[in-house]
Amino acid sequence: MEQAPRHLAAIMFTDVVGDAGLVQRDESAALSALDQHNQLLRSILPKHRGREVKTVGDAFLVEFESALAAVQCGIEIQRAMREAAIPGAGSVGLRLRVGIHVGDVVQAGGDLLGDAVNIAARIEPLAEPGGICISQQVYDQVQNKLDAEFVRLPLSELKNIRGPVTVYRVDPERRAARPEGRAVGASPRHQLAVLPLANISPDPSDEYFADGLTEELISVLSHVQDLGVIARTSIAPYKSAPKPIPQVGAELGVDTVLEGSVRKAGNRIRITLQLIDVGTQRHIWASTYNREVDDVFAVQSDIAGQTAEALRLELVRPERSAGGRRPTANPAAYDLYLRGLVASSDDAGTGFEEAVRCFEQATRLDPTYAEAFAAWAELYVVVAGDSRAVQEVMPRARELAARALEIDPTPPMLTRRSRTSPCSSTTTGSGRSRSTPGPFN
Repeated sequence: MEQAPRHLAAIMFTDVVGDAGLVQRDESAALSALDQHNQLLRSILPKHRGREVKTVGDAFLVEFESALAAVQCGIEIQRAMREAAIPGAGSVGLRLRVGIHVGDVVQAGGDLLGDAVNIAARIEPLAEPGGICISQQVYDQVQNKLDAEFVRLPLSELKNIRGPVTVYRVDPERRAARPEGRAVGASPRHQLAVLPLANISPDPSDEYFADGLTEELISVLSHVQDLGVIARTSIAPYKSAPKPIPQVGAELGVDTVLEGSVRKAGNRIRITLQLIDVGTQRHIWASTYNREVDDVFAVQSDIAGQTAEALRLELVRPERSAGGRRPTANPAAYDLYLRGLVASSDDAGTGFEEAVRCFEQATRLDPTYAEAFAAWAELYVVVAGDSRAVQEVMPRARELAARALEIDPTPPMLTRRSRTSPCSSTTTGSGRSRSTPGPFN
């Protein structure tokens, strides 16, 4: 059988930043906003000779003849979206993320297949709302042709993509603001990697607690202003293959590393942590916490505060923590929540049923546990269109998200982990199979 011919193309993948609040309040308004978004993009693509390959829900897959044309189109799209101010939830207008890669693709009927499509789809979620991310291959072709700043992000392990991928954030608005002598691609923020905490508990089965606490610390520390915290997917490989601090710093592009261990015995925990400067390999601070499991939230807050103080940054306290609200007062519910986080983080997808069981039991033990409801909703969103049919899981995801918002208007929904649903081999590689606007992508 003759193989379809390959050709080189620049691939753009766009996706609307999810807005559950808008859909829950007024689904017709959400559909109207999506229609405005579609019309706006379709008015801009021809100017840059972009070919709309397909749309799936609120996602666009577009092919360009050159990397430069793709990036210029992405910049114009984001500016037009800001100016159009298409209504979103609250005072925030509808926003997009854009990912661009260049590589070989295969024309299959009216569709495109190949790693270039997969990589563009994987890069897109790394962009900030209203932002653009590009691969190293695109950067190499446009760096001297655009008056924009390119900020290199820490190396990313993209799901189903072999090897780390170098990604740059495109910032056309800061071209005149770069300080003299500052290298292109340098990030102005501190970058921190929270390495997987080692489990030194008497019972090896308590490893889930260390893994879950690692995720919780990543979430808590991500609220520190001007501190970039590396995503779980990027630090996960260091759990099975530890490396020297200088090598970790070089591979992840970080200047500080938080490492430590957890010992759990019954309802008591002992957490030992060290914050290390990558350049000097010296300890910035170290601390040991001996607490009850139900007091772990105070430990997390204390760790974030000490990290912020050590780096001379201001801690941004989310509204949901005002008044010292604890996510749950039930240690057993928190334990199940951690087990659920670890199970749902299984990239092989084998932990889905276990995660559902854990979140269900956690919310049964504490019906006011907003974070558990939110994590449960996110789990359904991650598998939607991949291992589970959208129609099967999305209605339930909306119910759980609504419950989380009812308990607490500001739970960390869908922002705690940098995860996206895998690219399905039965689609274009975009990993999207929705036919209606998804409120949680």
